[in-house]
Amino acid sequence: MILTNGCSYTGGEDNWPNAFKNYGYTMYNQFDPTIQYDIVNVGAGGAGNTLIRRKTFHALHGYKYKGNIDYAIIQWSTIDRWDYPVFVSEDRASNFPRIKEFPERMNKINYMHNGTNTNGYAKDFYEKYYSVHGAVIDTLENIYHTQMYLKNMNIPYKMITIGNLFQMDVAIDKLTNLQTNWGRAGDYTMLKTKNILEQLEDFEDSFFEVNIIKELLEKIDFTNFLFTDDINIGGFGGGMIEWLSDNNESMVEYGYHPNLRQSTKFFDEFLWPKIKDEVETHYTKINN
Repeated sequence: MILTNGCSYTGGEDNWPNAFKNYGYTMYNQFDPTIQYDIVNVGAGGAGNTLIRRKTFHALHGYKYKGNIDYAIIQWSTIDRWDYPVFVSEDRASNFPRIKEFPERMNKINYMHNGTNTNGYAKDFYEKYYSVHGAVIDTLENIYHTQMYLKNMNIPYKMITIGNLFQMDVAIDKLTNLQTNWGRAGDYTMLKTKNILEQLEDFEDSFFEVNIIKELLEKIDFTNFLFTDDINIGGFGGGMIEWLSDNNESMVEYGYHPNLRQSTKFFDEFLWPKIKDEVETHYTKINN
């Protein structure tokens, strides 16, 4: 079984995991869990990197797929997203993401997965607690721990990104502009910057024992990433956004998300040629 995971650039049937159908693989159907499938896609719209990490862990160790994952492709999202398990009581539900669409989630623990949204339920977090340093270190820990999960289970994998994670300016004013700029809301190319590591806030020296960004960058295995360009910022290169832009693919008409044709093009022309041999080596087909 092949595991795919990520944010809205991966979750759903309009995204690149769907292109596996073209190569004789069967897609996982989330509406019929009684059937055995070749591929499970646990990507979710609005997911941040903590949620992506935990969904990967569950896929590897939960009862549903445990022992059946042969290969994994993990797509990381922007570093600014905040995922925290929140108990959504009725008085909290008015502006909590997706509760109106899914009222059955009321009075239960819900994860935020609200994408880049600093104005909704998470407004207090972004105004009072958010920092670029925190966004960077949380992202690096999520990546490092996920690599350890996969390594400890001897599962081969590759990782891709929504875009160059360290080439997006995730200061609060930039994130607010991303949401409120009429006509370009959600266009992550507006966040392009030279190097996010040069924009980290000053660190209080008395907490030096937990300033581990440098160590995490040294521990992450960047050889298991597939970047779409040769830019190197702290180890990170381009992702899907850069690849689509470099190939003159506009995402304006689809709310700054790739449509099925664009996702398939990315899979066919960039991702599949780089993973085909590894997938065929490790993947166990159902009919064998």
